[in-house]
Amino acid sequence: MGLGVAKGRKTAWGDQAGQSLVEVGLALPILLVLLLGLADGARAYYYAGVIANGAREGANYAAHNGSATRAQVTQRVCDATGLVTFGSPCPGLTVTCALAGGDATIEARYNFALLTGSVVDAAFKVNPIVIRANARFPIFTAGTPCAS
Repeated sequence: MGLGVAKGRKTAWGDQAGQSLVEVGLALPILLVLLLGLADGARAYYYAGVIANGAREGANYAAHNGSATRAQVTQRVCDATGLVTFGSPCPGLTVTCALAGGDATIEARYNFALLTGSVVDAAFKVNPIVIRANARFPIFTAGTPCAS
């Protein structure tokens, strides 16, 4: 035992007893924020597709129904999104319906709330994020869709 291996090893381990716990404590919040940010990005991408489909469905409905009111078009967009049960109003969804050049134009806006809302809002003031989609279809029937 002339090399002092046992004594040196014991001293080295004694100085690093809580190092791993401190490293995990520092790294874990950063990893959780990254993971939740990834989940928020995936959810936002999904909702963007859902809102785009809803806007297309609303424009198609307005283009094929000359007597469709704004309320009916809005409900059609809401129903097409599937965000709530069929026939219920969609909170956070705003639908604008307009006629221009023989086309029915629908703009759907949705206030998307982030999972990491409090963290992101404290740093960037962007919660909720507005997801917007536009759709335009040529009018196929007589009448004036989107009239109040």
